[in-house]
Amino acid sequence: MTLHPATEHFRYRSGALQCEGVDLDQLAQRYGTPLYVYSRAAVEQRFAALRHAFGPEASICFAVKSNGNLSMLRLLSELGAGFDLVSGGELRRLQAAGVPTAGAVFAGVAKADWEVREALAADILLFNLESEYEVDMLEALGAEAGRPVRLAVRLNVDVDAGTHDYIATGRKHDKFGLTLDRAAVVVERIAAAPHLELRGYHVHLGSLIRTPGPYLAALERVLEFMDGAAVRREGVRYYDCGGGFGTGYGDPGGLLDVAALGRAMLPLLAARGLTPIVEPGRYLIADAGALVGEVLGAKLSAGRRFALVDAAMNDLIRPALYGATHPIVPLREPPDGAARTPCDVVGPVCESADFLGRQLALPELARGDRLAVLAAGAYGFSMSSNYNSRRRPAEVLVHGAEARLIRRREDFADMWSQEIDR
Repeated sequence: MTLHPATEHFRYRSGALQCEGVDLDQLAQRYGTPLYVYSRAAVEQRFAALRHAFGPEASICFAVKSNGNLSMLRLLSELGAGFDLVSGGELRRLQAAGVPTAGAVFAGVAKADWEVREALAADILLFNLESEYEVDMLEALGAEAGRPVRLAVRLNVDVDAGTHDYIATGRKHDKFGLTLDRAAVVVERIAAAPHLELRGYHVHLGSLIRTPGPYLAALERVLEFMDGAAVRREGVRYYDCGGGFGTGYGDPGGLLDVAALGRAMLPLLAARGLTPIVEPGRYLIADAGALVGEVLGAKLSAGRRFALVDAAMNDLIRPALYGATHPIVPLREPPDGAARTPCDVVGPVCESADFLGRQLALPELARGDRLAVLAAGAYGFSMSSNYNSRRRPAEVLVHGAEARLIRRREDFADMWSQEIDR
């Protein structure tokens, strides 16, 4: 039984929830809970969909911020991905993983000098210039390194993608990118700078965009901007449409049709001689992961039912931060016809915001039962913390019938190993 189309690699077999060919309950017994489990096949399938949609020449740059586990970075590099970076620490992650850095793009609204120096030394593909002060900074650091700095100017085209306010990035009052009037000035300055090379334009509208329309509206404005002056076209080879491709999170209709986006976008780019860059994060990895937790107890309060589990907002903050919803299912398939009643799934953290799901239709749950929070592969572990001095979870990667530990559970001593007591 498949739970829904967005999680086809997580399904019940003989009454047990499995990731590919591995029983999640057995993984929980072996590695403990909370536990992140990822499906390699799900990542491979989504990557193939993007490659088919955008063609062999496109750069598919995985957003490292969504899931930076070294094993996941190696897997994506094997598939042919480049990487979207937003910090020097993420560049160091690529280097620790031993994957190529030449296909990386470096975004970030405020880059530090040391980050630029290290990215220049790593010979990344492009820096996304987001702020006017970066013109002088990047020119100076390029001169210091004795090499040109390849740039894509991030344009703020004022397209509202209709997503949550916290994950919208392409509106004129957001902090990211340059408005078109300021970008016109910046492009002139880049052309006059001896160590800067304009190679492309970058737009990122936000996350969880579920229709091609906003991407096409943004591209139309960028092409109009390029037509405004010859200097805006000279040397330009790339158009980076960003990421934010919508995923299901339990809603089969929520998955962006990337093939339709590619069909609409590629002819427009080809007519200008532009190569596409895309920066998927959650599209590749969200539906490939699940967070497994164990029920510590159940309670009824003023008629409201609660399942108290050992996974919490410090393990998966999306519900608390964005009001995000994830499918949550028991690891043992309920019998046909089993009663389901509304239930809040909450954790042990001392905050009212500590919930993984609210008013979900779940069967009766008892101490020792285990649940899976599905579609949790992106912005799960990467945004986790030690709040309430809780250890961060272990991570496991499944490939067919094989499961491999790719991060051990933290020891308590790990949490205070960097603290100094004198």
